[in-house]
Amino acid sequence: MPKANSQLSDAEKKAKKQLKAELKYQRKVQKLETRIQHAISRNDPMVEQSARIELDELLRNNDILHDQRQQERACNDEQSGESMKLVRDIFHRLLSEWDNQDQSFGKAEQNKRAKDLLQHMTKGTQALTMFQDVTALRGYTRQKFYSRAGLIVESLGKLSPEQSSLSNQKNVIDACWKKLEKIKRVCSIGCGPGCDAVGLLAFLRGYVPNHNVNSSSMHFVLLDYAIEEWKDAVLDDLEPILTQSFASLVTCEHCDVTTPLLEKHVHLIATTDIFLISYLLTETRDKWDAYFIELVDKAKEGAVFYFAEPLPWQLHRLIRMSAPESDPSPLQKLRFAWIDSSMNYPELQELDGRAGGPAILLAIKV
Repeated sequence: MPKANSQLSDAEKKAKKQLKAELKYQRKVQKLETRIQHAISRNDPMVEQSARIELDELLRNNDILHDQRQQERACNDEQSGESMKLVRDIFHRLLSEWDNQDQSFGKAEQNKRAKDLLQHMTKGTQALTMFQDVTALRGYTRQKFYSRAGLIVESLGKLSPEQSSLSNQKNVIDACWKKLEKIKRVCSIGCGPGCDAVGLLAFLRGYVPNHNVNSSSMHFVLLDYAIEEWKDAVLDDLEPILTQSFASLVTCEHCDVTTPLLEKHVHLIATTDIFLISYLLTETRDKWDAYFIELVDKAKEGAVFYFAEPLPWQLHRLIRMSAPESDPSPLQKLRFAWIDSSMNYPELQELDGRAGGPAILLAIKV
């Protein structure tokens, strides 16, 4: 547990103050980078240019972070650009499908209804009946699809050898990077509109040249407790886009992480290369223990787990549950690496917040 301020020495207080200033600065950077991405998704060059100018001015005031960002850009611009172009193409094809359908409610009403659903999901008070509104689910997709898919691209892009060389978690990161070159089956748990699956597909296209995504050999397993509702609203339109252009198979199944793992999913789990879990542990806070313990137990050695949460508190809980001194558990076979804003800053990894953006944790079963 962190010390209270009264227990800190003068040197520790000074270091804490400097750390807070650095976090504040990084939040500003993250906010501008997010604004740029949103402007690109909306094809809004004026907002994009304005945000880029503001970001460059901000970075000039911090030489170390400026040099780091410049190195990241040099490594990532081409790879990330290709990946995000694919995300945009799929996203816009999905929106075009809806525009061609006879809809009673347009974009404004979709976004309005999505707001209430998002508030409940943030608090963990969502109910299945809330997902039976197609308009709300499409509004959710309009607001979240591009950014969540982009988060996968951005986060996994940090695993490339050019970026991970300074990390204190290099062994885990290198092991995960090698596994990404051989992905065939992807399982997205709490898949929602399928944005994580699209993000991974786009990442592989841009960053892993040896991964032949044109071979139509990938299998996407999409699991959600409101899967029928998501199929009606989004996935029935997304599935043919993925199947016809990129994947041999898309499987959609019901899954509830607050109950035990279903027996019919065991074979799928045992042959999955990477599991994508975004914003699910927070939404089902303290109810997911049994499911994820069994999930890790049934997963194969070398399976990779990607977790994204708005704050790291449930991820810290997962790490504590896997500690050697805790009760014996399959979770102890996991090795972890933070790949969010704290990736190269060990002193930030135990904090209860992140410097702008969500907490991202990667794990591999050994």
